Amino acid sequence: MKLTGAALGLSDGINTQKPALMVDTLEQQLPPPPISKSDEQFLEGGVEFVWGEEGLDVGELNDLFEKVGFPRRDPSRLALALANTYRTIWIRAARKSRLAREGQLLGFARATSDGALSAVIWDVSVAPAWQRGGLGRALVERLTSSLVHDGIATITLYAEPGVVALYEKLGYVSDPEGIRGVAFQTKSAFGRSMAAALRR
Repeated sequence: MKLTGAALGLSDGINTQKPALMVDTLEQQLPPPPISKSDEQFLEGGVEFVWGEEGLDVGELNDLFEKVGFPRRDPSRLALALANTYRTIWIRAARKSRLAREGQLLGFARATSDGALSAVIWDVSVAPAWQRGGLGRALVERLTSSLVHDGIATITLYAEPGVVALYEKLGYVSDPEGIRGVAFQTKSAFGRSMAAALRR
């Protein structure tokens, strides 16, 4: 899924039939998407947003991933991935409640990027007890807005089929102009044979 200039009602100024995918083709800066609920409103509800990986516990993040059906990751590799991430946002409980202890990780998302043209949003996850409260939407709104603010016009987001409709409401487009993503995964038979060959 990609957020394009066309999805935001912008064109490249040359061919209005094509979406503006690169900042340097735009006559104006892409406007950041609207934030539907402020940080202050969320804080009143007992949750706060944190930018960056400082204070984020890799073990707790792996626990969150497991709760939402994502695979656990090797802790050292996950820490390395976080260190090499362009932008990280996470949600923690601002106070103790019947659903969470103070400081508990409630949600997470991150983006990798070249810092100029494109970015990919990964690992959007919200603890099951906190789902359906707008936290996933809030993570993606804030992360997307920050990337657009940086001038990044092509933002890709990988999503489970059940949440695609949510991201479409936020301006993301499934398979724009027939573009499809493909992934090389070591879980496939070919991937396993390639990984084995590389280890030799």
